[in-house]
Amino acid sequence: MQGRKDELSFEGAWENQFKQEQKEPVQKKEKEVKVHSKPEFRGQRDVVEKRAQIRMQSKQKTVVTAKKVEVSTELSSKQGDDFDVEW
Repeated sequence: MQGRKDELSFEGAWENQFKQEQKEPVQKKEKEVKVHSKPEFRGQRDVVEKRAQIRMQSKQKTVVTAKKVEVSTELSSKQGDDFDVEW
């Protein structure tokens, strides 16, 4: 049993597309070739320096401050004190 051959059926649409492809040949798209230009500057420069001295910042010395630790003889909380604990 043959199906319908109108434009709404699969077979009809297939035939229409096949006919269009036969009329219009597929044009091949050429890939765009990227040309990389040489960068203006990369790498080491040949520079002659004429210096009598090289000045650099002096290192800053870190001053260590002694921490004062006090040890208490009594407990800060006593038995029966209420305190909140957030869980």
